[in-house]
This record gives sequence, structure tokens and C-alpha cells, in this order.
Amino acid sequence: TKKWCPELSKLPKAVLHKPWEAPTQVLQAAGVVLGETYPIRIISDLKAERSKSVEAVLKMRRANQESNSDRGYDMITLPDGKRTVVFTKKEFRIDPRGNVIKEATQSKKSSSGISKVKVGKGRGRKGKKALQKKLLRQEAAGKK
Repeated sequence: TKKWCPELSKLPKAVLHKPWEAPTQVLQAAGVVLGETYPIRIISDLKAERSKSVEAVLKMRRANQESNSDRGYDMITLPDGKRTVVFTKKEFRIDPRGNVIKEATQSKKSSSGISKVKVGKGRGRKGKKALQKKLLRQEAAGKK
């Protein structure tokens, strides 16, 4: 940061990456004037802005349900005309009614019949990814 933003080079490490949190006397000692020698922070409430962004994406996805699979994944059309599913972040997966899908489930046969099993609990990072890929392949095979 000090190399690419020399105007911040005299700030202490604790506030170097967030000068807007530095006390006035620290900014003065470093010769930093927010809005003059360094820009004022554009986004002050990151969580609120992220929430707005997620809602905007969900609104767009709800308005374009034909581009969502029945499990909430994005559907794309390949150059040969076939439609296929692509990975979609969990927070953007919606059902056909437009509701966010909270957690993926898969059917698992048991001695008492078919039951629903939660996916991704206690499997570790690689296990989750492998299972997600497997489910996507199965879904894509059913869509062809």
C-alpha cells in the first residue's frame, strides 16, 4: 500500500488500509486530508450495500425464472443449442416461486424408504465441493 499509495505511507499499519478510521490527529501527523490528499470512502456501510446488491441480483433472477433450474442454479444455452446448468452461489439460488433455497437436499434410500438428507454438514470443504459437482452432473444429465 505504501508503494502504490504514497499519500498514506506515513500512516501507522493499524489504519493504513482504512484511513477513514484513523483519529484526526493521526491523519494530521501523516499529512492526510480525507477528500483532498486521499479520497473519502465511497461506501460507509458495507453490510447494507452488500445486502442491496444481493437483493438486486435476486430481483433479476426472479424476473428471469426461465434461466433458473428447478434447484435454483443458473441455466445457460451452449453454442450447440443445448441448455446446461452452471454453478450458482447458494445465496442466489431460488425455487420456482422465487424463494431463496436455504439448504440443498438429496434423496437417499434407506431401509424404511426414501428420506431427505441435508447436504454439506460435516463433510469438509473438499467433500462439499465434490458433492456439489456430483449433484450438478446428475442434474445436467437429467436435463439433456
